[in-house]
Amino acid sequence: MDVQVDIRVLELLASRLCHDLISPIGAVNNGLELLEDEESGMADDALELSIKSARRAADLLQTYRVALGGAGNQPSFRLADARALAASILEGGKIRLDWPAEQDATAVPIGMAKLALNLVMLAGECLPRGGSIAVAFSAADGRAEVQLTVSGQGARLAPELSAALAPGAAVGELTPKSVQGYFAARLAEALGGGLGAPRTTQDSVVLSAFLPAT
Repeated sequence: MDVQVDIRVLELLASRLCHDLISPIGAVNNGLELLEDEESGMADDALELSIKSARRAADLLQTYRVALGGAGNQPSFRLADARALAASILEGGKIRLDWPAEQDATAVPIGMAKLALNLVMLAGECLPRGGSIAVAFSAADGRAEVQLTVSGQGARLAPELSAALAPGAAVGELTPKSVQGYFAARLAEALGGGLGAPRTTQDSVVLSAFLPAT
């Protein structure tokens, strides 16, 4: 798999990653500073904050490694592992992940796992007030598909993200918030598939991606 992207896209992806990591890493630093202050009387709380924040940063890094990176370039990836990564980045928030465990033992091409994780993160952007993300995998007519049904009060696909998902999206109009959508679309194309046209109704958004069945 060879995905060619503009240097501007790499800059924006780096900005997005740094933005997501600043908060948990900053919290780890704050916790360690409190631990150093022997008179604060907050040692237990500081330790809990540091552990929780370090785990959050590690979860984000592991997920981004698969979703955006080479992930060791292994040919396949277990759905159980992809589900665990998706659950970890949503843990503690207002979004519930409905990813059935029936297919956990199934190994899918690494490209499908990458697309699924990208879509989960994009789905999170559609739920400013929280809600649920239902993930379903299927295979028919010579292609494999993953579909996410995003439901919640005020669920919507922001115009800038919708534009980034579209074929022929302009790199110059991307932002750190929308660049992941652009990357997901280009990734799907490089894998010989594509993203389905997003479907929106009141308080609901459906995102999908497909690849040739192997």
